[in-house]
Amino acid sequence: MNEKKSSCVNLVSVFKTSVGSINSSFSEDNITIVKKITLPNGRELPYISGQAMRHYIREKWMEMGWRVSLVTQTRTPVGRAASSECDPVECIDDDLFGFLLAASDGKKRTSPVRVSPAIAFFPFQDDRDLGVRITEEGKKDPKKMMPPFETEAYYNYFRSNVLIELDRVGVFEDDYYGQDNAPQNLPKQDKNNPKKSKMGRIEALINAIRDLWGGGKQARFLTDISPKLVIYTRQTTKKPIFLERLEMNAEDEKIEDNCITKTLEDEAHIVEKVIIGAAEGFGGFSVGKVLEYKKNDDLKLSVKISSLKQAFEEMLTDIKENLP
Repeated sequence: MNEKKSSCVNLVSVFKTSVGSINSSFSEDNITIVKKITLPNGRELPYISGQAMRHYIREKWMEMGWRVSLVTQTRTPVGRAASSECDPVECIDDDLFGFLLAASDGKKRTSPVRVSPAIAFFPFQDDRDLGVRITEEGKKDPKKMMPPFETEAYYNYFRSNVLIELDRVGVFEDDYYGQDNAPQNLPKQDKNNPKKSKMGRIEALINAIRDLWGGGKQARFLTDISPKLVIYTRQTTKKPIFLERLEMNAEDEKIEDNCITKTLEDEAHIVEKVIIGAAEGFGGFSVGKVLEYKKNDDLKLSVKISSLKQAFEEMLTDIKENLP
């Protein structure tokens, strides 16, 4: 029987926000509200939408010199809808994030890169930042002062998951649904034109995640959403294994080691490679620390915590060596 090959990569990242309001929802009177999800006990967890996370990645690609698809309005049988250029050969986001042209002869590409919302570990504590707009009129006459405004803010840690379908990046023949004009699949690697190769685009995605920047209120709060802890797994089955498994202790703000090792034990039948990287001391991890998990009853494996720089380098090497 042939051995099943790796089909996907999972990349889980954790970052910290000391004071932030990264992804706002609607305003209520003069209060800017952050996005929150309600737990069964009534408490609320802040989150950053998956749409926002993809937007931040797109902006990083543009900074890196990649072509990103322009979004325009397209006429459809039922009205008008937003559509990208639907050109996965030229536009990295049309390849990795997919597209939909909602017309009678529409084209559709299901995203081979799935991005979860970034969800906070700890509930929202009703903190607010008070702001005042100073005008020249207000300086001269207190009665003409602009009303103060408030912004919900938080101290928290966030976790996000990106799942990359390695076997679908740069592969287009199944996305045009019977049409004859499907573009040619991209090669695995192309040293002369890495922007039109599978590995070149995956590398751009990994590097964008490594240096991720974005979010609202940056002029006032300047938040950093780049990863401080990353867990990479290459798998034979497409499954976001850490999406609901990471836990952090509120008392000492440390990631529970047991959550990582137990997940790896439970999913050992599909996990081919594990790489973990951390900023020194973040989440209770030290570079060089070793986590052990059972592959099966007879085999115990260990994962050494690397620096973030080394971890991202190892990820790219592993993908390059195992790209379908």
